Amino acid sequence: MGTNDIALLCTIHPSSAEAQQRASPPSPIAATTITNISPHQILTLLRTSAREYYRQPTAKCTTWSYFLPFPKPTKPLLIGGLEIYTDKNALQKQIEDPVYFQSFQEIVKKEGLCVQEDELVAWYLSDGFVARGEHARPFGGNLVSLSRFTGDREAILKALRSFVPFVREKEPFVLTYAVFTRPKAPKELLLFVRYKDSKGMQSHSKAPEHVAVVKEIMKHIEGDVSKSTTVWQEVEDSFVSTVEGGPTDSSKL
Repeated sequence: MGTNDIALLCTIHPSSAEAQQRASPPSPIAATTITNISPHQILTLLRTSAREYYRQPTAKCTTWSYFLPFPKPTKPLLIGGLEIYTDKNALQKQIEDPVYFQSFQEIVKKEGLCVQEDELVAWYLSDGFVARGEHARPFGGNLVSLSRFTGDREAILKALRSFVPFVREKEPFVLTYAVFTRPKAPKELLLFVRYKDSKGMQSHSKAPEHVAVVKEIMKHIEGDVSKSTTVWQEVEDSFVSTVEGGPTDSSKL
């Protein structure tokens, strides 16, 4: 686990169901053809951009995980994402990229694709595992849970750290169990978990060890704990890894 790994948590607020298919970083050709492309083709462009830019080792991106609310709600429309980079400079390079990031911002503003600006928050990997071994296979359609806790961060972090070995050793259906913190918010903590499927998520939540750690965490959380976790489904072509460029093709076997 790299101590300099930095994650960008993204929340996008599309203005319509059609825009939901469009409100993601486009490929280089999107700027000239976007008005003539159907929603399905727009989604294809999104997935293509993930392969063309973020999968390049030069992007220094190890994880590009985007997801939609699960089960699918009627309102509000949301797109979530977590990108992990090797260090702060790599993240800054991505934000300044004129083709994949800046052009996306321009298209969103010009066409009114979102009801508000994207929410972008930087987090630092503090514990747990992003991928098993060298990388995790890009199963596609995995379930994701995001938990944002506010309270006694050190006490919460201690409880989660004690739980990580059990998840790693006993729950192979939990593909990611990563804990993030950020210096500017000393009372906040982000838990990013990926499951192979809904069965795996249910097994994890019902495990006595999980029930015990939740009880411990609740002692140190401020606010309504029932609203701390959201569930999502990962879009295809997302990738999660510990190496730049993500998993290799052989990982799909």
